[in-house]
Parts: sequence; structure tokens; C-alpha cells
Amino acid sequence: MAANLADQLKHVKLKKIREPTRDYSGLKTGGYLTEDEIKDYDDNVLAANTEHWVDILRDVTFPTVTAPFNFEDAKLFIDVYTRLYQNKDPGQSTDLDWQTHLKDEEKRHINTISERLGKAMSIYTTKGYAFVKLSSRSAKDAPLIQKRFKSLYINRLSSFEESEKGNENVKITCLLQAGFDALRVKTSFDVIDMFIRSERVYQDLLLAVKHKDNFTENFIIREFVDIDVDMEFRGFVFDGELNALSQYNYLLFSKRLNDKQEEIAGKIREFYNSVVRPKLTAGEYFLQKYVIDFAVTRSDKEGSLDKLWVIEINPFLNTTDGALFSWEKERDILEGKQGFQFRIVQQTKPGSLTMMPQSIRELLKSI
Repeated sequence: MAANLADQLKHVKLKKIREPTRDYSGLKTGGYLTEDEIKDYDDNVLAANTEHWVDILRDVTFPTVTAPFNFEDAKLFIDVYTRLYQNKDPGQSTDLDWQTHLKDEEKRHINTISERLGKAMSIYTTKGYAFVKLSSRSAKDAPLIQKRFKSLYINRLSSFEESEKGNENVKITCLLQAGFDALRVKTSFDVIDMFIRSERVYQDLLLAVKHKDNFTENFIIREFVDIDVDMEFRGFVFDGELNALSQYNYLLFSKRLNDKQEEIAGKIREFYNSVVRPKLTAGEYFLQKYVIDFAVTRSDKEGSLDKLWVIEINPFLNTTDGALFSWEKERDILEGKQGFQFRIVQQTKPGSLTMMPQSIRELLKSI
């Protein structure tokens, strides 16, 4: 398991020159960083938090409410993760039940958080499901070390013909969809279980508690909306312009996406230029460079792909996954110096499963 963000930032070697020396895509922050680069990272990550844009874009993003997540809550989650899950391999993490290792005071604190969160979630969970994240990112890495992930994957795979189940692209599709299904929650315990197990949440909280005077984390509770795994897209905005767009789940080949590539690119660009950007401008959103994720869904089960959403806004930093673009080699494209580009996976990629986390590869061996 990769070293955590805080430890890497503590041990970086400072240098006076300002040019970047490596690509940090995928939240890799070790190595050489300047003091300015560390500050830029901190400031931009916090500036992209959901609270800064969700009200401005409320008409074009998923219905959202918040619940308080305070500084002491963050310290609790950090302490439990550090004590139980830090540097554990996926197999150990899956089998480790954090509930049996809590101190009495921690149990009481967890119960308080659970009651507070459950009350806020009920607006969506009474009749449906919710998706819950913190102000910055979701705990989407946690399902990979939860035992229920295997059954979710098998359920998705069962919808395919027997002759298709050995196909690598089919397996990737089902793995991605199972990961998405796992984020559909009904109870506050479901959320807390994911958050405590999540290295992503742990990293984000380490950053958040460094800024105690500016601590603004919340539970971001959203109505769960089904999204096909080939209909998520990552856009790169610089100086307010959408310069590049990528298929979000870039290990997956989608014939549908290839057939509709130009149509979808046109819809998203029109959506951004005519709807999203004017709303952000009118709402005085202060970031002029950011990474923005879109979804394309159906207005109804039988309809065409005609509903567009903003999923979230992320910092325009090379710690944000560049999808099918390279921060290190293609920054000119992302900054709009080579015209708009839209990239998708144009053919199946043999060996893509080897790029999946070890826990996924182990799961596939067990089926």
C-alpha cells in the first residue's frame, strides 16, 4: 500500500527551482516538492471542496444536503485508520472488523456521528438510496476491501451470457459497476464503515486537519443517481475554457461510446459553455482552472442519453487523475494551447486487468 500523503509531505526534499520534475497523477506526492508547490496543493484542494460550488450548480448536479463533520470527528477517523488499517495489505484489511477494536469513548463518538448522519440521510434513504462523501472526495477505494464487493461483482457478471463471462472487457465492466453499486448506501453505518476503511478519506482528512482554523469538512449527502460506467467523463478547464475531455473509466472499451463519440462531445461542450460556465461566473466561483466530472444519463429508463450532470469539481493539479491525458507530457493540451481534444478508449486493451488493484486480481482468482 502506498505511503500516506502526510508522511510523504513531511519527508519531501525542498528545492528552490520551480519547475515540476515528475507526474503526480493518482495522488502521488512523494519526491521533490517546493514549499510553494505544497501550499498550492493545499490551497487548491481545499478550494475545490463541494461547499464552494454545489449551491451555484444545484440545478445541474445531484440533489444534495450536508451534515456536519467536525474536527474531532476527523481526528477520530484518522486515529482509527492509523491504528487498524495503515500499511495493511488488502486481505488483512478485508478481514479486520474495526468495530471490535474501538475503545469505549470511540464507540460513543461513532454512535453520535451515526445518529447525526442518519438523520440527514433520511431525506433520500426513506424512499431510495444516497451517495455520501466528504467535502473533497468519496471513499470509492473502500468497497475493494469490503466483503460484500465480491457478491456485487458476481451479481453484475450474472447478467451476461455464459460465453461472455470470461471476456476481460466484460469483467472490467462488471468490476467498475460493482464499485459504483457499493457506493449506493441506505444507512449511516454503511457510510462510516467505508470511510473508516478508506485510504482516500484518510489522506483528505490529514490535509484538512492541517488547517484547523479553516476546517470546513462536511458529510456531502446526495441522492443516488444511476450512471452507466461508460458515461462518466473528466473535463479539464483552464482560464474558464473546457480544453480537454476524457472517458473517466479508461480501462473500459465501450462500443456505444465509440459510436456516439462526436455526439457526446458536442453535448458536453454545449452543456459546459451554455449552462455550467455561466452559472459559475454568475455565482462568482473563484477557481478559473479545475477538473470537472460529467455524467450523461437517460431522463427515463427507456429514453435516450439526454440528461447531463456535473458530478463534481476537482483541483487542477497533477495529483488529480489525468485519465487519458498525461499531466507531465500534455499540459499544453490541458491548458488549451492545442485546441479541444476528446479521448476515449477506441479498442479493447488486452491485459487491462493487470492494472487493477491487487485486491481485485485476488478476488478474480477466488471466483
